[in-house]
Amino acid sequence: MESDHERAVRLARELYLQKKAEGMDMSNGPCLAEEIIPDWCVDVVHSPRQPIDNLPENQCQSYRSGRVHHFVELDLEGNVLRAR
Repeated sequence: MESDHERAVRLARELYLQKKAEGMDMSNGPCLAEEIIPDWCVDVVHSPRQPIDNLPENQCQSYRSGRVHHFVELDLEGNVLRAR
């Protein structure tokens, strides 16, 4: 059975590909999903992280506010950097 961690990562990758195909600009490190599954959000960041990644407007509000407690971070190419 797939864990929440595995499911969040899988869905984050799928969402990234969908948004990229729709032409979404990933260069500013957008939040892709405030809650992809319960208690998990998806954020795009630079690798290595840059100051722009730490700006509140480029982070998931749901994580900053404590509504969700886990995140999947993808780089600009959709590779998983962190998931916890």
